Parts: sequence; C-alpha cells; structure tokens
Amino acid sequence: MPRTERPLVEEDTPVLKFAGDLRRLRRVAGLPSYRELGRLANYSPAALSEAVSGRRLPSLAVTKAFVRACGGDVDQWTARWRELAAEGPDDGDAPYVGLAAYQVGDADRFFGREAEVGRLLALVRERPFVGVFGASGAGKSSLLRAGLAARWGAHLVITPGSDPITELAAALADDRSAVEVRAELAADPEHLRVLLRRAADDLLLVVDQFEEVFTLCQEVDRRWLVHALTHAAGAARVVIGVRADFYGHCARHPELLDALHRSQSLVGPMNAEQFRRAVVEPAARRGASLENALVARLIADVAAQSGALPLASHVLVETWRRRRGAVLTLAGYEDAGGVEHALARTAEQVYDALPGPDREAARQVFQRLVAPGDGTEDTRRRVARAELDARDALLDRLAAARLITLDRDTVELTHEALLRAWPRLVGWLDEDREALRAHRRLTSAADAWRAHDRDPDVLYRGVHLEQARRLAPRLNAAEREFVDAGLAAERDREAVRRRGVRRLRRLVACLAALVLLLTATAVYAVTAQRAATRERNQTLSMRAADSALDLLTRPREAAALALAAYRVAPTTQSRDALLLARAAGTATTLGSGYLRVPGSIAVTQEFGPEPGLPGNIRLWAGPEQQRGGGMPVPPDGFLNLISADERTAVMVVDRDEFQLWDLRDPGAPRIAGTMTDWPFPLGIDAAGTLMTAVEDGGAVHWRPGDTTRTRLPVDGVEYAMPLDDGDGVVLARRDDDLRHVEVWSLDGRVTPVFSRDARLSLVTGPGSLLAVSDRDDAHLTVLDGSRTLLEADGIPEAAVVEFSRNGHAVMAVHRDSVWLWDLTGGEPLSLRAPGVEFSFVRYEHGELLMVDTRGALWRLAVDVDQVIGDVCLELVDVDWAAHFPGVAERPLCP
Repeated sequence: MPRTERPLVEEDTPVLKFAGDLRRLRRVAGLPSYRELGRLANYSPAALSEAVSGRRLPSLAVTKAFVRACGGDVDQWTARWRELAAEGPDDGDAPYVGLAAYQVGDADRFFGREAEVGRLLALVRERPFVGVFGASGAGKSSLLRAGLAARWGAHLVITPGSDPITELAAALADDRSAVEVRAELAADPEHLRVLLRRAADDLLLVVDQFEEVFTLCQEVDRRWLVHALTHAAGAARVVIGVRADFYGHCARHPELLDALHRSQSLVGPMNAEQFRRAVVEPAARRGASLENALVARLIADVAAQSGALPLASHVLVETWRRRRGAVLTLAGYEDAGGVEHALARTAEQVYDALPGPDREAARQVFQRLVAPGDGTEDTRRRVARAELDARDALLDRLAAARLITLDRDTVELTHEALLRAWPRLVGWLDEDREALRAHRRLTSAADAWRAHDRDPDVLYRGVHLEQARRLAPRLNAAEREFVDAGLAAERDREAVRRRGVRRLRRLVACLAALVLLLTATAVYAVTAQRAATRERNQTLSMRAADSALDLLTRPREAAALALAAYRVAPTTQSRDALLLARAAGTATTLGSGYLRVPGSIAVTQEFGPEPGLPGNIRLWAGPEQQRGGGMPVPPDGFLNLISADERTAVMVVDRDEFQLWDLRDPGAPRIAGTMTDWPFPLGIDAAGTLMTAVEDGGAVHWRPGDTTRTRLPVDGVEYAMPLDDGDGVVLARRDDDLRHVEVWSLDGRVTPVFSRDARLSLVTGPGSLLAVSDRDDAHLTVLDGSRTLLEADGIPEAAVVEFSRNGHAVMAVHRDSVWLWDLTGGEPLSLRAPGVEFSFVRYEHGELLMVDTRGALWRLAVDVDQVIGDVCLELVDVDWAAHFPGVAERPLCP
C-alpha cells in the first residue's frame, strides 16, 4: 500500500499554495503512485514527492515533468512557476551589482581588473590629466570608481549632467553654500584649481560619463568645463571617463587634445581569466559558488565582447535569485534568459505587468531618458524629476527593477545597455526618432525661455511652432506652457499683419487715385490713364475678392461680390473667390456631418448618448442618401480606411484592435473579421482585397480574412501602400540617408521607381499612378510607372493627396488650401478659403467635392462660365460704390 503524503496544514505561502495545487492536479489524474509518475516523467519518485512537499520551490524541469505526467497544461504551469520564482524573496543582497556600475564602496567585490587598475594608477601618478576611453558597457565607470578611486585615497567622483558647474559646486561646497561656490566657479573657470587645492592634498577628481558634455550640455557650459578641468590639472589629478565613440568629439577641443597627449588609457573587454575572476570571486566572498558549466557558459557568452559586462552582471543577479542553496546553476542561468535575453525579459515583464495608463506613461519616461544620436549611437539622458509627468509609484517600480536610477532630484537609465538589449525600446526610438529629436529641441528651448524670464523673442514660430503643436500629447506642463505662449504670440502677430494689410490696401487705393490725378496732366494721358485704370481695377478686384472670402458664411452675398470683382478685373484672386463663394452656397450636411466625401454611400458619425459612451458610424445609401445601417464604434475608435469601391472598411477599435467591415449591403453592414495585435493598416486597394502595413521595419500585406500576414524580404521600410489593382505593394525604405521607392509584385518581382534623401509618403492611384510626397521639402511628385507627370512645390507634409477615379487628375488638401492638377494638360487650380479647414477632397464630373472639419460637403465647379450662370440665378445686390469707388457700374450677368 503506498505511503500517504504528509498533509499541508495551511497553504499560507506562495510555495505551499503551489505545492497544494500540484497535489490537486495529481488527484484529478486519478492519484497515480509516485513510482508510476516516475516512469512517465523520467524522474525518481523521491524527486517528484519532494516537489509537492511545500518545503521549497521545485525546479522548473521537475515541475514541467510532474505536470506533463499528470496531463496538465505545461505552458500555464511554466508561466506560474516563473512568476513565483521572480517574486520569491532574495536571501540578502546579491554579490553582483546588476546594470549599475561598481561604486567606491563595492571595491571588496570588484575583481578581474587588477592589472588595469595598477596601470591606471601608475599613469595617473605620472600625468596630471588622464582620459580613460572605452565602449559603453566595457566597465569604465566600475574601473574608475571601485578600482582607481577606491585605491587612490582622497577623491571626488562626479558626472557632468546638463549643468557641470552645479555638479562641481555641490561636490566642493563642504561647509559652504553650494550656491556661493557655484557663483565663484561660473565667474571664473580657473577658480576650480584653487578649490581643488584647498580640498585635499593629492586629490583625485574623476569626471565619469564625460560624453554627457557633448550630449546634454550647452556649448557655453562645455567650453567652461574643458577649460576648468585642463587648467586645474596639477592642483589635483584629473581623470575623465569617455565613451569611445565620443573620442572624435574630444579632439575638436585643442585644450583637451593637448592635455590627453600621451595620457590616455583604453578599456577593452575582459579576457576569459579576468572575467572568470569577476564572476567567481564575488560569490566566493559570500560563501557561494558557481557550477563549472555555468562559468564556461558565461565565458563563452560574454568574455572578449565589448559592452556585455552590464548584461552579464544583470543576469548573474537573476541567477543568484534562482540559486540552489549556495550554488549558482546553469539551469538558473538559462531560466533567467541568459545574457542576451535577461535584460529584455526583465524590462518586458515589468512593462507587461503595468496597467494600461502606466504603459503609455512608461513609454514617455523611457523616451525622455534618451538623447537620440545624430551620427552617433543613442545615449541616455539624465533629466530633472520634475520634467517627467509620471507618478512616483511608477518611477519607484521601474527603479526597483533596476531599469532606471533615481537620484536626489534626477532620473536616468541605469545603463545604456538597455538601449540595445530591449527590442520594445529600440522600436519606440526607431519609429519616432524625428519626433524625439524635435521634442529634445523643444525641451531645451522651453528651458531657455524660462531662463530668459519668458522672453517672447525666444518663443517658437512658423514651422517649428507647428511641429511643436503636433507634439502636444507627449509634452509636460512646462513644455505645454511654452508652446501655448508661442501659439498666442503667433495669433497676435497674425492680427497685427492683417491690420497692416488692411492699411496697405487703403494706401494702395489712395495711391492709385493719386496716380490717376497726376497722370491726367501728362502728354501721354490716355495711355497712362488706361494703365492706371487697369491697375486700379485689379487692386479693387483683389480687395473685393478678399472681402468676398471674408463673407463665406453668407455665400450669396460673397458670390455676388466675387462676381462683381471678376467683372471689374478677371484676376486669379477674383476667379478663386467666385468659385469658393459659389461652393460655399452648395454646402450641405447629413446627420451630424459627413466624415468623408460621399460616393455610392455616405458616412456620418452618431455620438453616444453621453460623453464616453459608444456611438455609431452611420451609412446612407444611393444618390437619395437613404438612411442605412450603423457600425458601432467605441469612444476612442474611428473609421480608418474605405476601399475605392466602397465595399470594405477598416475600423480602429483600440490601439491594437481593428475590425474589417463588409459594406456591400449599406442597410446591414457586418463585421467580416477582427484583427488583434496586428500592425496599423496603412492602405487598402480599390477592391478591398489587399491591405498593407509596416511592422518592425518591414512591409507586410494580407488579404481580408487571412489569419497570417506576408512579410516582404526587405528591411528599413517606412511606408507601404497596396497598388490600386491589388497586384502588388509600393514601399519606401530607408538605406542610410537615402529613401528608395520600389514596387513589389505579389510574385516577388521588384521594380525600382526612384531614390531621394528625404522622408517620403505614398499614395497609389488607378493603373500605375503613384504620388510621392517629400515631407522634408514640401514637394509632390506624380508618376505613371517611371514617367514623371507632375512636380509641385509648396505642398505641406500633412496635406492629404488623392487621385480621381479615372486617373485624369490629382488633388491635395491642407487646412484652408486646396490644389487640383489636371494630368491631361489643363491649367492647375490653387484655392484658399480663410477661416475654413478641409479634411477630404475628391474630383469627379468637373467638380471638386470637399468636406470641411464641421462635416459640411462643398461642391466646387471649376468651369467659371457655369459658376457665373449659377450665381446669376439667385443674384443679390452689391454695394458698388463702396467696393469699387470711381469705377462705372457694370452688368454682372449676360
């Protein structure tokens, strides 16, 4: 008869609860004996019995074998074991420091660099100024702190940060006011020499992470620190630790170049024996040991690899937490993910455990803690804690996981290794790099604005202000104040400009009248009078056209005034005002307003009964726009794409969830599929048969209803759109500074289109038509295959570009401006409607159909004669004398 198990009195700890659940799993399997389980699991009965004793957490291998033998869900139990192992108590501090550098107080567990420390000590004793260079993660900071500084004696260790003067003042203040010391240093950089001599005899000053001088400091602070340190060498021993890829930056400063002559030390990767000591000795000091297999594996994974030391230290901390008694095992190392994955796994586990709102906040925190490289690698950035709009609890959680370091009033990444080892952070930086650079510039500008007592001359304007406005969701309170002040100043300048224009127009009118009077006495009176009259009429016509545009809210009056201006002088301005005024008179709405230009169906939005409650996207069928069915949409959802045949739509439900809708029956639209954790769809072909997106730097495509997507074998993709006929994908990919536009057929054929050194976006049209927007130079190129049909300048980056369905025209719309180009050779049309913003435009049957941001549909006919006939059907009176003084009244209609 089998021996009965010792009962678990109470399951009041996670390990006991785990053991109790394993026992219950065995009961569900029919209580097989441990001998029988041993045969199934290939483990001894004693090992399996010990796994459910509750005395300690069993190994992952034993747990998986036990669950598999009992018919349980191995993946579910594996995830539970990992969670319990990660939350288990750590029996004392680990002998390793993880991602952080070894400090002076860690000298008793700093091994492997004894020879380098000895050589560096000798060099520092010989030379007053020494530079220590090495790759990120090579161990420079640990060598300088736990090696050199710990062995030297009197020492100061600082990092420059964004304000090196304040850092030095705080370190040297002693019993004096740090504010007073800073003032002395700021007034004279050579005063640092005096303070160092007073501080101690034979003092060692270590300036670690000197690369921050080039990534975080202003130019004036950079010059100050270089001069102060090079002049102070001799009064104290000065050592700077610099990341190797900033060696060239140091060479740009003649003072540093002279000081570093024959005074440089290069920190390379540890060899196998050095690394073995660095790993084994700290554990031995704690009475622990490492399996030989683990040491061999670590040496194979890390030794002689530059930049891998922080990752090795981090995974050793994780392995320490999974040790068996006093032994660190290879199994614990592999379960921690090894050097390559331990850091990413820790970061990913912390991120996944965050609630939804904290995830976006964490992304903003990590992006703020990075200075995007410009010709160099990305670097970490130390920021004031007040700069982060994040809860203290979130920052404490990230710090506890050793992802960030919290100082007295600053925050920074614990180590730059995180910038390379965590794929999610790498993706965030790559997908948003230009915006990050703009954000960093905005942060500096906002700081300068406050430092200059909110001087209005420091505020952004023009293109920079518009770019800053688009960054609004990621700004903190101080940055939002800066941008809001710039927007207010821009509105004030626009008001002043308009008043100036009005005064200028009055002056022009007066000058025109004066010219008429003066030229009346000239010999060539008739010719001069004709020219003056023509100029006057053009001026009055343009002024009246501007007045007509200001009257667009009263379209009949605006159209009559624009027609009068056109009769006085048929200028481009009067023609545009006439077309726009007539179009304003045709403006109609449907429901709560059109979402886009209607075709065979119209689309409107119906909001929920209360804010925050779901609403509907309403369909309207046919020319009569009969009310059709609705598509429910959550408060944060929106309609993303509709195919050109208006049979397929893509609805964004959540940030990572999209719905595919079948609109063939507008009266009863239905969900054709739901995509979760798929990349954001960028385009859909005309028949709704092919969709495209960009995922992890690659172009992917799929058919509606597919459960998998196809990735094209090319990297660096920034934009991807399906061809109009669904037979291929056109993409823009980056290769160094160039962007290449290529057409990939679905059978694998690649056709290059052209290359440019600018950011590009794409729109496909009927046949082989393609519109390429140069987002850096506001330039639009339209091609038919390899043949260029159009080159247009002054088209903003955010303009919406679209082809007519017959392929004869291309349109663009941006705010109050609309452009139309006839690709068959007709004259282009460029219109501007002040006070109105358009979001969508389409050209068909000789009309521009435009939807404004209020949801009204405008129908703009481009045939001037047709528009004049329409205006004359409902003409109103014009105050001729007020608008055209001195001009004989003319008939407006035939």
